[in-house]
Amino acid sequence: MDRLLFQSLAAAKSQGTIRAQLTNDLANTSTPGFKKSFDHVLLRSVKVTADYGYQSRYQPVVQHSNVIDLKPGPQMQTGRLLDISMQNQTVLGILTENEQVAFTRRGDLQIRGDGVLVTGNGLEVAGEGGAQIVTIPQAVISIAKDGTVNATFPDEPEGEPVPIGQLMLRDASEQVLVRRKDGSYEAEGANGNGGDFENGPTPVEIQVGVLEASNVSPIEAMVRLIDFSRSFEAQVNIIKETKDNDQSGATMMRIS
Repeated sequence: MDRLLFQSLAAAKSQGTIRAQLTNDLANTSTPGFKKSFDHVLLRSVKVTADYGYQSRYQPVVQHSNVIDLKPGPQMQTGRLLDISMQNQTVLGILTENEQVAFTRRGDLQIRGDGVLVTGNGLEVAGEGGAQIVTIPQAVISIAKDGTVNATFPDEPEGEPVPIGQLMLRDASEQVLVRRKDGSYEAEGANGNGGDFENGPTPVEIQVGVLEASNVSPIEAMVRLIDFSRSFEAQVNIIKETKDNDQSGATMMRIS
């Protein structure tokens, strides 16, 4: 009976993790460049230790990897010079709060008060080499299709744009990306440490003046959420039934 209890508890925990992932996807249906994820599951057995009885119980434990689905989302024309949409499997390098290199598909770029180029959620955009990109005061900043960040001075409208940085763009067509706790991406196996990865064979490509919407389907996410909620409830009912059966057996032993 305890085996049934351990297995039902492990299944309930696993489904709770998936439900939290679906809830996060559903909450970000309007976030620019947000990518849904799918669960990469690894099942292993862990020995259950106790202070009494035989050491003969093993509990299945499910390890989850939140793998990013880079399927493109709808394209929205904005005409804004700092809005970019990454095409194919291209991702943009950013710097996290602890100065680690991570990646994103969010392309609504902005200029912070100190002149640093950041994403719409405030993370610094990484240039080649992992350094931040600092803009020139009073200059009009634009981004070329190859990721070059240019500055044009209003008093020199006929002057050539001055390159001030290069976006860190990587092709992730041959790289598995997983979601970090802050919502950005990193290569599988980085274990929260971030870092750059080798560029894939597909040329990186961006469109300027365009934003990519989330690739999450609200209807699909809601249906899956309802399905997992019912499955979770079934596992909880099994645990309750196991408890009732155990109590009934103990009562019969006391009567005899």
